[in-house]
Amino acid sequence: MGAHTVNLIPVNEPTATPTIGAGLLIANGDHGWQPRTLLFPCPVVTVRYRDGVAQLFAARAVEPFLVVRKNPLVVVDEVLRAIRRHLPAVGPMSGKPAFPLALIAASYEFGRVFAPHHDAFPHHSVSGDDEFFASIHLDAYRPHSTGAPERVGYAGVIPAGWLPGAPALQNAPAATHEPPPITPHPHGGNENRALHSLIEKDAYVRSIGKIHDLLKSGDTYQVNLTTTLHGETTAPPDRIFDAALHRGGAAYAGMMLLPNGTLLSFSPELYLRRRGNHIETRPIKGTRRIGVEGLEATRAALLASDKDRAEHVMIVDLERNDLGRVCVSGSVTVDPFLQVVEHPLLLHLESAVSGLLRPGVTMCEIFEATFPGGSVTGAPKKRALEIIGALEKSARGYYCGAFGWIDADGDCELNLPIRTALIRDDGSVEFASGGGIVADSTAEQEWNEIHAKAEFMQQVLHDVTPQVN
Repeated sequence: MGAHTVNLIPVNEPTATPTIGAGLLIANGDHGWQPRTLLFPCPVVTVRYRDGVAQLFAARAVEPFLVVRKNPLVVVDEVLRAIRRHLPAVGPMSGKPAFPLALIAASYEFGRVFAPHHDAFPHHSVSGDDEFFASIHLDAYRPHSTGAPERVGYAGVIPAGWLPGAPALQNAPAATHEPPPITPHPHGGNENRALHSLIEKDAYVRSIGKIHDLLKSGDTYQVNLTTTLHGETTAPPDRIFDAALHRGGAAYAGMMLLPNGTLLSFSPELYLRRRGNHIETRPIKGTRRIGVEGLEATRAALLASDKDRAEHVMIVDLERNDLGRVCVSGSVTVDPFLQVVEHPLLLHLESAVSGLLRPGVTMCEIFEATFPGGSVTGAPKKRALEIIGALEKSARGYYCGAFGWIDADGDCELNLPIRTALIRDDGSVEFASGGGIVADSTAEQEWNEIHAKAEFMQQVLHDVTPQVN
């Protein structure tokens, strides 16, 4: 179980039931997921949330055992705490994450739970996807120095009634040393088509013009405008994921089988990391494609760019304010500030904003203060959300939401899923790209930037389907 752990996932018979909720987190380099690799093959419960209703399913069940009108973050916390009461006091894994845990994927439109003004998220119901999805795991697998994967977590049975009306949960026997097989979604792609934007360049230029008018009037200071690209592939998602890892992966790469397809995330950006009362976010804003002039010249140009620096400083200030809503007064700091980080094909400006949480703060309150992330919305955030809702013509979905884990202690590690694709059962590929628009942004520059950010996925799709046009 090494750099390409995903190879543990076989392509089974298409009639088999997909392992909904199975997932994998793998970091490229030391800066990223902590720990760097975890494979989650066996969810025991899944949580689906849409239009104010959370449905809970036992593994592989087709009917929910519980339906409630609650925020799914509350539901996930209740499930984790209820299951933990039936686990041994001391588990087989020290450190983080603690088991049980939830692997979660929150859509951008999940933000309407915390900002319930209709203008901000008008497309939440268009795609038919869940606004929030979570799978609960009692164990995971990680690499070991011997070469064999190490199982961490718990095995055994959680008795019926751990929640009112909940069935018993059966995890894999303790003697299992190899990860159980994961059944992928059946793959129905019939052709290969390169990613293409769903919005024409002229329409994109008009949207930039409208944002410039709002900037000039002082209505906003920065708006993150995105566009969705669509393609088609005959390659299975695990092969696409593996090809992306070969190309350099990402600090927060991950794969998760959702009810509607397979989520593939190659994000360079940390949305939230919580350990006890310490919380951190690492916003990225400011981008340069590594050009023919070379790495160092590109780095110098990015650091010297007034436009990129202005974008970045605005978002750092926004993130400081967001964390200040849930942190002890005076505890929010920025360190490091404005560092250049390298990712496949691109350089970004990144800062770390952290603070000490006030006693008793819940995950719901943290999301309410910070979600969606400021680097994918704009400043001031509430107005930027409304402008995005008016200009963008489709739901962002899991792109720009949150993806990662939350454990029963309330600690978490969540990326901000940019550079993220959804591969549906019919082989369609959905990938989105965007950038922050400020007063001195030009439409041509921004159009080129969104395609530069999409180039990584274009190349990955070409790697797995060389005949793509």
